[in-house]
Amino acid sequence: MKQKPPSMSRIVEAAREEIFTSGVIGLRMSVVAAAAGTSIPLIYKYFGDRDGLVCEVFESIYSEYMREDILNAKKWLEINGGKDLIGPEMLALFPNPFSEHLRERRIWITRIIAATFELPDLRLKVEKIQEEADQEFDEIVATVHSLIKNRDHFPASVIRSMFRGLSFGHIFTELNYGHKPKDDDWEDLINFLLLTT
Repeated sequence: MKQKPPSMSRIVEAAREEIFTSGVIGLRMSVVAAAAGTSIPLIYKYFGDRDGLVCEVFESIYSEYMREDILNAKKWLEINGGKDLIGPEMLALFPNPFSEHLRERRIWITRIIAATFELPDLRLKVEKIQEEADQEFDEIVATVHSLIKNRDHFPASVIRSMFRGLSFGHIFTELNYGHKPKDDDWEDLINFLLLTT
């Protein structure tokens, strides 16, 4: 794989910061160029247009988050691989979605999904990233199933859909973030769901 020029990486990082502070609509190429220590014509040379730059930024963020999910699940498997899982050990797979890190992720992913409706190139890139992540996720689910004894198991595609639905559903909490559940309440819910299903 051909290495990207350092100036390209600086532009993507500067654009990411500009989108974070000003939103996609507020993205200004002049601010990105200044922050990256480069020129507007070079941005257009690399990315074609403003949409091309947005696609590159959002593709890198989406890929980063999918990799993080897969790596966290694999790390959890390394720790719990030899155990006969009955519930409490699985809490780490269901962290409170209202932590600041997961909240920031949720906002970014919502922005990216919204942008895929307007940017067909981004949609194709995100679909490819998701397809690759799904394959790895299915392998992890199969391993987890092998550790959970005496239980019926749903197909990985059903579990993926459930997690995504729950995750995306939390975006509505952003409209009333002051009423988010406490960590203990979230943990009690996950324990209840895991131990009674």
